[in-house]
Amino acid sequence: MSTGITLTSPPDVFPAANYEHVSIAGDFAYVAGQVARDENGQWVGIGDAGAQAAQVYRNIGRILAHIGATPQDVVKIMVFLTDRADSPAISAERKKFFGDHRPPHSGIIIGGLGSPEVKVEVEVIVYLPKAR
Repeated sequence: MSTGITLTSPPDVFPAANYEHVSIAGDFAYVAGQVARDENGQWVGIGDAGAQAAQVYRNIGRILAHIGATPQDVVKIMVFLTDRADSPAISAERKKFFGDHRPPHSGIIIGGLGSPEVKVEVEVIVYLPKAR
């Protein structure tokens, strides 16, 4: 029985152990939180939140391309960071990635993420109408 949900991951984003990177349901795609691992699983930007954010947005860009979307199709951004002082560097990378497109954004400061190396994690929701 089909649920109408498509789970998928692009080949150029390091595979997650227990889930797919994106779920498409109806006209929306939900991208799992991305961290600063390159396509080979190596950490990028240890200790540097800006460098980590740049890799996170590279991963998000690859995922968007995989599902036929662009940054302009993103309707919501959620950023999780471990240090308030990193916010300007992370925000600068977000602005580079999205340009003039400014969807709603939530920034949440937390005590830690999945690995001690991770300073930032970003997830997005994408509008992906089937009419494309």
